Amino acid sequence: MSIRDVEYYRRRERQERENAERSDDSTARRIHLEMANRYSAMLRDVSMIPTMAQS
Repeated sequence: MSIRDVEYYRRRERQERENAERSDDSTARRIHLEMANRYSAMLRDVSMIPTMAQS
């Protein structure tokens, strides 16, 4: 994954968390948080790749 991809996922995670905070609808809030958590998980998975390769 390129640095541009990482920046994109960080930006999207932040945007989804902001969208969740602004949402008045509980379903929309939950979906925004789920999306933010998915972006966060993707970033965690990418950060583990170098660690796993060195093992």
